[in-house]
Amino acid sequence: MESTENTLHGQEAPIASGVISNPDFSGKPQPISSMTGRADWPRCALGVHVDIHGFEGVVIQINNQSIRVRSSDRITQQFNAHRLKALFAPPDRSTPVRSIQVPGPDVPAAEPAPQSEPAEPVRQFIENPDFTTPVRAIRTYATRADFPQCAYGQHVEIPGYAGVVVEIVKGSLKVRSQEGRTRSFSAVALRKLYGKP
Repeated sequence: MESTENTLHGQEAPIASGVISNPDFSGKPQPISSMTGRADWPRCALGVHVDIHGFEGVVIQINNQSIRVRSSDRITQQFNAHRLKALFAPPDRSTPVRSIQVPGPDVPAAEPAPQSEPAEPVRQFIENPDFTTPVRAIRTYATRADFPQCAYGQHVEIPGYAGVVVEIVKGSLKVRSQEGRTRSFSAVALRKLYGKP
């Protein structure tokens, strides 16, 4: 049910770097979002003390569009650079936003302009989840017709794991624990396992 995001999704040429054997953990870690929008991403992160959703460490290696991050207590995690860019890069504002005029009593209603392309769904991510709300079993939400949207922002317990649903992307619930670890759970699998009343 839990999915890993440490796979190569892009078709770009592989990037490889040597391993930093003595990472520098001094100073405050930089949020990964401060680098993912740069043109030289992920190369710009090599050797930098970063914070990736609560996991703090130094980027010690870049290999095949994956970055390896080592924490000060010697735990190493690997992250997909494309996925980090999709999650944390600033939104593209190059497309102009259309304004909509609301007709008043003296203004006749106009037909809305046809859209040439379907609008993309708005992705929302909860930067600061509220862990003070009561924890409810995922079954509470999986039985509802509006699942998984009804679970967004809720403090849930999935057997063996508890956290706040901080994002829903392509049928997966991103659940962040109080310790800062984020896991992905398939909404379809959760409904099959826990959606029966």
